[in-house]
Amino acid sequence: MEHHQFGAQASAHARPRRTVLLCCALALAFFLLAARLDLAERLTQSLWRQEHWQLDELALSLLVLVLALAGFAVRRGRQVALLLAQNRALTQRLLHAQEEERCALARELHDEVGQDCTAIRAAASYILRARAGDQANVQACAASIARSSEALHAMVRTMLRRLRPPVLDSLGLEAALQALCDSWTQQHGIACHFAPHAIPAGLDDSTATAIYRLVQEGLTNVARHAGADQATVELRADAHGLLHLAIEDNGRGLRQDKTPADGFGMLGMRERVAGLRGHIRWISALGNGLRIEVALAARCAA
Repeated sequence: MEHHQFGAQASAHARPRRTVLLCCALALAFFLLAARLDLAERLTQSLWRQEHWQLDELALSLLVLVLALAGFAVRRGRQVALLLAQNRALTQRLLHAQEEERCALARELHDEVGQDCTAIRAAASYILRARAGDQANVQACAASIARSSEALHAMVRTMLRRLRPPVLDSLGLEAALQALCDSWTQQHGIACHFAPHAIPAGLDDSTATAIYRLVQEGLTNVARHAGADQATVELRADAHGLLHLAIEDNGRGLRQDKTPADGFGMLGMRERVAGLRGHIRWISALGNGLRIEVALAARCAA
């Protein structure tokens, strides 16, 4: 396996060299052919005959065009390389976050669910072995089973909310966002106002889920980093079929040495919006808060 990976890496590094050598070989072959046919002289004579059209200046103009296109290609290549590096970093962070979430769920299942299941099994075993007249202990065991069952039910509901908010399916996006803002306010003690405007009722699942997760991540960043005491979430649809989401706080804003691509949460938000062919931007005024604006198509379920 290691030899195979090493061979694949060596092949990947050799491809650009082979491409450069091929380009050089083609240029050399063209030079030899042009030298044999006196191509430049013939071209100059042909263009000189069209002096009244100034076609003799065409060669230099084409040279400038080629150089400009080459510079554009180099710049785009660097941008693509940067995006690929960011995507690889995002993939690694997502895998790491996934493993952390799995470990957290495993710990909760082992500690909480396992403990409650053990308590239920012990109480049920006592009830099965109880003798007639031991009503008090039987009732105590039954009460213990009821408490453990309630704890298990609460644990399952918590896990389900972490995996997917049930209110998003039962009540729709607007009610889910209102519930999210209310629970976030209670949890962090930061006032959060939700302002919906003409949200379409039949948004498809991917769009609704993406908006919910964007608001969830945006509010999480406010609680962790903004130092704000107030936040606003606005969602509206315009006449052109676009959804506009804005998350704003009155905190400290982005640091001057920090860009939206630096944070895992911001990078995840950008990739989620890009996956829906939308646009996202961060508007920061140092010391006067941060505003996140998202625009994406309002796709409705079939």
